[in-house]
Amino acid sequence: MDGLVPQLVGLERTRRRLVPFKDRDSGPIVQVVGGRGSGKSAMLDALYEGYHNRLPLARADLAAAGFGQRELADLAEDDTPNSSPITSLLYLLSDQLGLKADRFNRGLKFRRLSVGLLVVSAWQPGGATAEEGPAPVRPANLRDAERRLFEILRADDGDQKRRKEVLEQWLDALLPAVSGAVGVPAGLDPMFRAVVKTARELLLAPRPDRGALHWWREQLSMATGDSLQRLYSFVLDFRNGPGDRRRKAETLLIAALLADIDENYGRLRNLNDTPHPLILLDNLHGPLGARFLDLLLLAYQKLPRAAGRVTRPVIVAGLLGDPKAVTALADVESSAWPGRPVSGDAGGPRVLWLGLPPVQRDDIMAMLSPLDYPPHLPLLIERLSGGRPSSARMLADAAKRLPATGDSLRMEEFHALFGPTSSGVLTGRLLEQLLPAPHLQGRLPLLSAALDDAAARRLWGSFHAEENAFARVREVREHLDETRWNLRAWPGTGGTAPFVADRALRTLLLRQLRADLSDERWDQAQRRLRSGYDPVHSESRSDGREARYLHHSLALGESDLVVRFLHQGFGRDGLRDWLTMVNIVCAAPLAAADLPQHALDTLAQPLDLARCTACADPVGVPVHKAIKRLVLALWRQSDPLAVPRDDYIERVESALHTLYEHVEENDTLQRAHRDWPKRLREGVQAPELPVAGGFGA
Repeated sequence: MDGLVPQLVGLERTRRRLVPFKDRDSGPIVQVVGGRGSGKSAMLDALYEGYHNRLPLARADLAAAGFGQRELADLAEDDTPNSSPITSLLYLLSDQLGLKADRFNRGLKFRRLSVGLLVVSAWQPGGATAEEGPAPVRPANLRDAERRLFEILRADDGDQKRRKEVLEQWLDALLPAVSGAVGVPAGLDPMFRAVVKTARELLLAPRPDRGALHWWREQLSMATGDSLQRLYSFVLDFRNGPGDRRRKAETLLIAALLADIDENYGRLRNLNDTPHPLILLDNLHGPLGARFLDLLLLAYQKLPRAAGRVTRPVIVAGLLGDPKAVTALADVESSAWPGRPVSGDAGGPRVLWLGLPPVQRDDIMAMLSPLDYPPHLPLLIERLSGGRPSSARMLADAAKRLPATGDSLRMEEFHALFGPTSSGVLTGRLLEQLLPAPHLQGRLPLLSAALDDAAARRLWGSFHAEENAFARVREVREHLDETRWNLRAWPGTGGTAPFVADRALRTLLLRQLRADLSDERWDQAQRRLRSGYDPVHSESRSDGREARYLHHSLALGESDLVVRFLHQGFGRDGLRDWLTMVNIVCAAPLAAADLPQHALDTLAQPLDLARCTACADPVGVPVHKAIKRLVLALWRQSDPLAVPRDDYIERVESALHTLYEHVEENDTLQRAHRDWPKRLREGVQAPELPVAGGFGA
């Protein structure tokens, strides 16, 4: 915001200070990539606020109703014979860019675009065809003028005076007509009237076949006749409906926008280093965004190669995607422009894809200032936010509003926001922010308890027997796959688990589910999920069924069963697989709706040794005790609301020490004994603790 973009537009974001241009002639397109809630819209907001009224500026949300403009909320989104989402977007962009801004004694004029928009929006040569459906009800004088103009253009008798008279009658009839009667979507009336006014001056000029109309004549070189007659063929291309001909027509309209911007600057403004126009587009990843970007790149190819300096708009767009797959924002030098050309054409646009970084702990500490907060609060906010700036800000603000004891906030007060009586408040607000669709808020909490798609179907069918579980789960799966969550499968699960693989989102969903369900219903859900896995007949741990069975058993609070199975399998298939299974098992949600800070009272309970066949071995009892210490301490330390606690971590360390003393092949356990306590103190939790030869090794 304060490095790269100012050097592209030539003006600082917050001060009246010119900045030397970088790549001033190519038409830079900066695509900022991030996941859900990563701050893309906030970045565009900051750029808009900083440059508003200071240079030609436009903004549109390509996934929102009316492009995010309140006055256009009811704007039609369908293609019609006289309009399309692209033409509506061009109306908006030209209207916003045409507003008077600082350093500009007049707003930008869009002569070429106005002529093009006028004819495609208002002209119905020969009336609507049967394929187009009934034409809108148009005033009688407009219909008559349009019919006469159509006859004159078709006759081509050279009577320019008569043509001009009929053209003027047609333009006069347009202005009083409501937009819906002339093919312009409702809501664009003021913009349409401005277009008519601009086009009228050009069409009724003494020598109309010059300037903007001459540009259209050159662009429509395959058509015959003068400029107006060629525009008639252009309208037919547009009215042909979605397809190659409409695509060609929309490409020319965008090319007209670009040519108009260049004409507005001219030699004097370029010599004075006048700041370039800035277009901000949100949600470029959607269907309309992809369509517009494709047409924009084609439009650049339509423009003739300029002999001298040209002025192109700077486009900054936000889109959903994997930020790790593109250049990291922090790695871009503001003193250089690393964008690469779309094609070999030196006059074409240069595109740069940038990945938005997740919120770091230092950022969260700045958000919490000047609060005197517990040392592990930034870690907790980082974990619960998943690195999303919007979620981190909401959590930090919630912490700052809590009543402090003395001058400092105690961790227990922040935990209370997520307790069983309060989780509907903050958890619900975070989920509303991340999941704006009500049907997702209703379905995802229950399905978040599942570890794979088959389990999700089992669970949904158990709780909603009247519904098609396959269809419901498929809809949710498509959402998770398409909306660019921070999907990160658990190590050792073959990329299949859990069902909701965004850890922060899953944490919030499970908190919501635990608050919504009674203990009885929670147990019912976990038992139904567990029923799909058979640990007894599992061929090996690699198929994951045993780990998933024990994961849900621990979520039921059946720790003795879990410890017994883990003891009987200790050393059976190799310690790497065993530790991987411990990771998965101890990532289970807590069985009780309380917090993990209570005492480990279950450690004091008598050991269930009689049912454990492995305890018959002379060293079986100490191993069994160690596994129980390991499971219970790691389980509670891996609750998302848990902060590193010395008593839990020391139990994990002690248990691993005991285990590696009782096996011959102990290098894997020795490394776990060395690494796990260290990583737990850093805030790492199951299932992401490193295993030698496997994850994190």
